[in-house]
Amino acid sequence: MNKPQGRPMKARPRILEAARDVFLEHGVDVSLHLIAEKARTTRPTLYSHFPGGKDQLLVETFSFLNDRLQPPLQQLLNDKQQDLPALLLGIARMIQAYFFSPANIHFQRLLIQVLVQRPEIFSNLAQRPTGRIRDTLAQVLAQFNAEGKIQLDDPNLQSTAFLGAIMGYAFPAALIGEVPVDQVWLDKLALSAVETFLRAWQY
Repeated sequence: MNKPQGRPMKARPRILEAARDVFLEHGVDVSLHLIAEKARTTRPTLYSHFPGGKDQLLVETFSFLNDRLQPPLQQLLNDKQQDLPALLLGIARMIQAYFFSPANIHFQRLLIQVLVQRPEIFSNLAQRPTGRIRDTLAQVLAQFNAEGKIQLDDPNLQSTAFLGAIMGYAFPAALIGEVPVDQVWLDKLALSAVETFLRAWQY
């Protein structure tokens, strides 16, 4: 017996979830029929949402996964908005937990593989909204700076530097390596980055 088709308005996120699972399990050389079947929808419905086919679906899935960081980030901002050390440490741990997760590392590798084989896809990826976490952190730093609690010249540049510090060289190493990153070491990196930047900002 065939499974009931989902309502069109709800099909898009379900397709993206299914695409993530199928890409992670089978790689990128899979049929759209398999993704549609996993999403409990049809190929025409899939193409109506993603007319660019598999290439567009891969890029959209990457963006969809990154968007998942926004709700917990906003919750963290609401809870720790007056506590800069706790806020920075929370952001660091949240980003590390997401980007260093085995599933995300695997998906990033798949995306890099496709970009190497078909570099024209990069232009589509480059057009996607980026830097929202950086921009949000920059706004927080600008507010603390305006209140005289820290001292810095360029909140955007400083937020970029902080996010780079909490990832370090460990992220590219994780992409090309086989051994999972030591979580204890990552947490020490986060703590060190927070302490170093707060001292530099004269908090």
